[in-house]
Formats: sequence, structure tokens, C-alpha cells
Amino acid sequence: MTNHTSEMPLSTLERDFNELKMRGDDFFKIELLRPAKSWYQKALVLKPEAGEVKHLMDECDRLLKFETKVIRILLGLATICFLAYLLIF
Repeated sequence: MTNHTSEMPLSTLERDFNELKMRGDDFFKIELLRPAKSWYQKALVLKPEAGEVKHLMDECDRLLKFETKVIRILLGLATICFLAYLLIF
């Protein structure tokens, strides 16, 4: 009995694209957004029509903007606390 598979073997381009996307996914899962976005950009070079990867890059951008906003707020609060400390003592 022969073993037939209905799937065609992946091309080198598909394998490389999947590897790059998977690396991006791994970084995205642990919330390292800049490296994730970098890997997604590399994947898009190979396959520019990949809508899912474009969506993931957009999500990275959205989360990075939120992260920047939170950091600015925290820095502002830290500055206010420091100035209040200086005024009190």
C-alpha cells in the first residue's frame, strides 16, 4: 500500500516565509513587539500579499504606540513625585 498525501511539498519560498512568520509569532507571544515586527517585515518581503502578517504588523504598531503612551505617563508621574519630594524635603 502506498502512502499518498494530498498536500504538495512546500516551496523554498513558502518554507522561508513560514519560518520568518513563526519567529515573529514567537516574539509576539512573549510581547517582544519590536523583534516580532522585524521578523514580520522580513516575511512580507518574501510574500507581500500575506494579509495575516500585515494584520500582525499593524497590531505590533498599535501595541507599541500604547506602550509608548504608558511610558510617557509613568515618566510624567515619576517627575511629579520627584518634584514633590524635593519640595517637601
